[in-house]
Amino acid sequence: MRIFFAVLILLLLFGPVALAQCDGKPGPDGLTWNFDEGEKGKFDLLQFIGGVFTPDLVKETRQIRAYIRDRRFAELVKRCGAVRAMDFIYLRALRISDHNITRALFLSMIGCLDHQNVDVKVPVIGTLGVPLTFEEDSLFKARYGNLPSRLYDDTPREGDRDKLQHFFGSAYLAFASESRELARTSGDLIEWGEAQFVVGGVDDPRDRRSNKQGERFGHDLLTVKNLLPSDYLNLKIEE
Repeated sequence: MRIFFAVLILLLLFGPVALAQCDGKPGPDGLTWNFDEGEKGKFDLLQFIGGVFTPDLVKETRQIRAYIRDRRFAELVKRCGAVRAMDFIYLRALRISDHNITRALFLSMIGCLDHQNVDVKVPVIGTLGVPLTFEEDSLFKARYGNLPSRLYDDTPREGDRDKLQHFFGSAYLAFASESRELARTSGDLIEWGEAQFVVGGVDDPRDRRSNKQGERFGHDLLTVKNLLPSDYLNLKIEE
């Protein structure tokens, strides 16, 4: 009985604070989605010079990946859930890109790639390994391990990390092209190509569902700028 009341008191005291944290306000330990990725080190002249000549997209890609693989992001996934964590990825990408929605959607997709390499079936040549992320093994594993996974009611045991790139990729195409049709055609083509040319690839109806949800999200962002991925992950999609 004492344990019951102790747990009840903790929930009453800290439950609302935890929920507020997931809505953007600091949790009891000060953690919010808007933490700084990476630590500020000492000034390094070579790094500074290298940064001057590094394209912005490369630097921004490093930032969103550093954010996702941070232990604080992993803690937010535990506290707030995978769906809300998708919002955090997108919101962080918006901040990194100075609120350029096109770039933010692209960065969200790049940050969520769940394969370091992919084996492609090439006629005559055979199987060809193609690098996707160009990350060091340790960095890829850390980021992959932190990717939100439990996205749907029918999420399998192995998780749904691959659905993140489908969602954000379709959202990017729909927003950048201002065409849901282009996003849908591209998504269908990718699914067909994955089944035909990628070793172990299949045409997955659950991938198509994520594609269509992302497509709706990206298209609706054209008129309503403050939408979030979580508004669409429970959207019923007609097959």
